[in-house]
Amino acid sequence: MTAPATDRGLRVRGLKKTFRSFGVEQPVLKGIDVDVAPGEVVGLIGPNGAGKTTLMSCILGFLFPTDGEVTIDGLRSDDLTIRERTGFVPERMNFDRGVNGRAFLQYMARLAKVEEPEDRVEALLERLDIADAAERPLSQYSRGMLQRIGLCQALLATPDFLFLDEPTSGLDPNGVMLVREVIDEERRRGATVLLNSHQLSEIEKVCDRVLFLSKGVISDDQALRSTVSIPIAVTLLPGSFDADAVAAAVGARPEHNVVQVTVEREAAIADIVRRLVETGAGVLDVRRRTADLEELFRRER
Repeated sequence: MTAPATDRGLRVRGLKKTFRSFGVEQPVLKGIDVDVAPGEVVGLIGPNGAGKTTLMSCILGFLFPTDGEVTIDGLRSDDLTIRERTGFVPERMNFDRGVNGRAFLQYMARLAKVEEPEDRVEALLERLDIADAAERPLSQYSRGMLQRIGLCQALLATPDFLFLDEPTSGLDPNGVMLVREVIDEERRRGATVLLNSHQLSEIEKVCDRVLFLSKGVISDDQALRSTVSIPIAVTLLPGSFDADAVAAAVGARPEHNVVQVTVEREAAIADIVRRLVETGAGVLDVRRRTADLEELFRRER
């Protein structure tokens, strides 16, 4: 069955999840609406206990929602054709620790009916920089190595939908950068990625958009980057500029010594800097402006 083009991507509507403990109902998700388009990388952030893992588990079909609907490309997320196109990395891996990394991946590749499974396994072991440990039993793997093997497993079938629950947990800086590169590769390939992480700096680097989950609802939805406009912040040397001249030159007044403008293409950034310099302003720094996730986190929690 093929879904209509308008149903492409992940769609969550009115999702609720209530747990019952000792006869007391505890609502965790209170009506979640989420859309993630094909080729979009969306970050999910929020305080501990906000329901991030519960939401991801409901999306993946590991938990049954109390109410609401989850569809992927117009089909239920537990539809077998959707499962075949889905990859998942949990926060903590629970593998048979007696097998080695290569044998584990080869077994998972056969389960996923991957074509030429041996070649695919070797390619991913190299890509995730863990080929040297492939013959070691998983019981000897560090936390970070298990994360890498878990990501290898999630990528075996070249999924169209990738769900990552704290994928950089336990990784060293090289591993974090590697995961960042892999996520960018998946985006460019057209995969839909939903990423749950407490590492706000990584969310800013890899995600197109961020959702803030607080008290069981999505309380904020902010774009981090756009294909149609580029927000930039230019830091000026204090005392070197006239605010009126800057406003006349670029159409925005500086706040303290930072002027924020939006351009439509990369080439226009140099023109903004040129116009500022022509007013006599000293330019210290130019960078893309993104949502202040730390401030958002403090405000929303």
